[in-house]
Amino acid sequence: DNEQLSLEKSAADAGLSWSAFRPQYIYGPKTNKPEYLDWFLDRITRGAPILVPGDGSGFTTLTNAEDAASMLASVVGKEAEAKGQVFNCASDVLVSHIEVVDLCAKAAGKDAAEVRKTVVYYDPAALKGKELPKGGKFPFRETSFGVSADKAKSVLGWTPTHKLEEDMVWYVAEYKRLGKDQGDI
Repeated sequence: DNEQLSLEKSAADAGLSWSAFRPQYIYGPKTNKPEYLDWFLDRITRGAPILVPGDGSGFTTLTNAEDAASMLASVVGKEAEAKGQVFNCASDVLVSHIEVVDLCAKAAGKDAAEVRKTVVYYDPAALKGKELPKGGKFPFRETSFGVSADKAKSVLGWTPTHKLEEDMVWYVAEYKRLGKDQGDI
């Protein structure tokens, strides 16, 4: 946003050595926004309708917090290369909104085809300006939004090690251990 760009410009104008990392949809240990995946699991574990924008083909990136941390740490020893650079802190895998539904369903021990029957596709423009219940809003941008981590790979030599499909096993186990699959949404 403009404030972020203004800060980066100010740092450069002041002659500071800086790099910026722009995290996109982080999940896993130590994340401050678990609602990205929890939003889907809340509905899947309760058999509630899952609102998905458009036809579900919109895509995004979901990145494990440990991969985000390793990208930040990858600057060590490459400070000169990273100076004044902006890096997208994201996985290198795009996943569609309906694929997130399927992955969450499978990890929760549900039949993805059955869960898909609870998906309600909607036109985001039709809901513009409407008040939705707390926690009811789709957790991602309602259009495709993916960023590339190619710059971090080439400049910093960084490579993500986590795969969302594999991580969903422990993620759902932790979700259930915390009792998040119980009670009202």
